[in-house]
This record gives sequence, C-alpha cells and structure tokens, in this order.
Amino acid sequence: MVLWDRAVAHCSTAFWTVKTRLLFAALGCTCGRALCVDGSVVVRAPRRGAIRIGNHVRLVSRFQANLVGLTQPVVLQCLGQGRIEIGDDTGCSAGVFSSRSLIRVGRHVNIGGNVRIYDHDFHAIDWQDRRTGDPGRTEPVMIGDDVFIGANAILLKGVHVGDRSVIGAGSVVTLKDIPPDSVVAGNPARIVKTSPA
Repeated sequence: MVLWDRAVAHCSTAFWTVKTRLLFAALGCTCGRALCVDGSVVVRAPRRGAIRIGNHVRLVSRFQANLVGLTQPVVLQCLGQGRIEIGDDTGCSAGVFSSRSLIRVGRHVNIGGNVRIYDHDFHAIDWQDRRTGDPGRTEPVMIGDDVFIGANAILLKGVHVGDRSVIGAGSVVTLKDIPPDSVVAGNPARIVKTSPA
C-alpha cells in the first residue's frame, strides 16, 4: 500500500507540475528550475510578467499531500498592476495570494496551510466609495528570507516581515513593520518575542 501511495503521489506531482508550467508559460509568467506542484493551482495574471516564481519552489494543494487540513487550491491572483514574486526554495500549501501592487516573498520561506496574503482591501472601507466600485487601498506586502508562516494566518496590506521571523498559526497580521527574528501571534497579531540579531 505504501508503494502504491508513493506512485500516486509521484504521478500527481508530475501531472500538476507540467500543467502549471504550461499555464505560467501561456500567461507570460516566469518560473524557475525544479518547480514542484502537487494539486491544482489557480492563476490570474492580466498581463505578462505579473508573476515570478523562483527556483525549487513547491506549491501544494492536494489534501493527501499535506494533512494539515487544506481547504482550497493554491491561488495566485494579480489584479490591475499587481505583481507576485516568490523566491527560491520557498514552499506553500493551499495559500492564497492576491495583489494589486506587490507581494514579494523571500527565499527559504515556509508558508503553512491555508495562509492568505492580501496587499489590498478588495473593497473600499467607506460605503460611498464602495458604491462607486472603488477597490480600496493597496500597500505592498514584503516577506523576508527564512520566514515561517503558520497555518491559517492572514497577512494584510502593508505588512513587512523581517528575515527569520515566525508568524503564529491563525494570526491576523496588520503590523506594518515586523523586525527580523520576531515571533508574532494573535488576532490582532502582536510581537511576542524578538531575538537579538
């Protein structure tokens, strides 16, 4: 049974990796070496080059591939002039990235199951602006190298996460500047620990 499960996983990864590479190519998105995709990836890129994926990136959506409780496929959505950049050796399980300006993820970042990263409000806060279809404010989200983001965390517009920081599971992060080597947790998230450099 173990050999059968491994064979199924290998076939699934091969299929989804090829399909996702073809999708990126059709949309004019850059994809580095050794991409590994296990499960469906939804990609929305209104213009060529809106999404850049580094080398050795792993995107996981298949429920059996990560039993943390994945609830949807990986989603990479650029709206208007939005851009998404994911650095080398980064992994993501069922994450949702939605950008109107820029979401930049560094290298060696571990993004836990069902994490959501939004650099915009989706809708304006003011009711009068919502009536006119105003999409609301947008500010880039920047995530440094070697960051770990726990399952079900939400990072909202303008968040900058310093290198080697940890975002606790289920956190809702609105902090604009998280120093390197910090541990952040809660809703709303706050810094609970910062290690000296």
